[in-house]
Amino acid sequence: RTNKYSNNLFAELILRTLGRERGAMLSTPEPPGRERGDEESGVALIRLWMERAGISTAGLALHDGSGLSRLNLVTPESTVRLLIAMSRTSSADIFLQSLPIAGEDGTLAGRLKSAGNRLRAKTGSLTYDNSLSGYATGPDGKTLAFSIYSNDHVGTGSSTRLIDSIATLIASGGASPSRNPEKAH
Repeated sequence: RTNKYSNNLFAELILRTLGRERGAMLSTPEPPGRERGDEESGVALIRLWMERAGISTAGLALHDGSGLSRLNLVTPESTVRLLIAMSRTSSADIFLQSLPIAGEDGTLAGRLKSAGNRLRAKTGSLTYDNSLSGYATGPDGKTLAFSIYSNDHVGTGSSTRLIDSIATLIASGGASPSRNPEKAH
């Protein structure tokens, strides 16, 4: 339900549960004069996992589990690298099943109908910002990880329509800059 329906409360609680249940794995000392909170431990564990997966966290700012904090700073490249790393874990199938299916369910039930089950992705939106990140399987059967961000869109028209157009092209095989998913972002 967290990914399918973009349930931000669940995302925050998952982060805190991660910090509470696995915080002892952190080798970094507690901050001076205070106890590290569950949220802070959860974020530190995510950074640790990313670094172990070979994803640079330099320049990234992670502050919550939902992505709602305006203090968060991530890039499409780091998101694609995260998606690729997830696809190589023992939890890959469960993670993939948690993502909305284009035109079928969750936050994509009314979007990207022409891509159908060839596209599974997580939506993101704040005022003036929209994103879509996930996996698209092209007609050739190859799956690409992709991430599209539109920040500070204040013009006329919807950035969501443009994002959906790009994602549809990726799923149709028409906009892949590379057949190597490590390079496609």
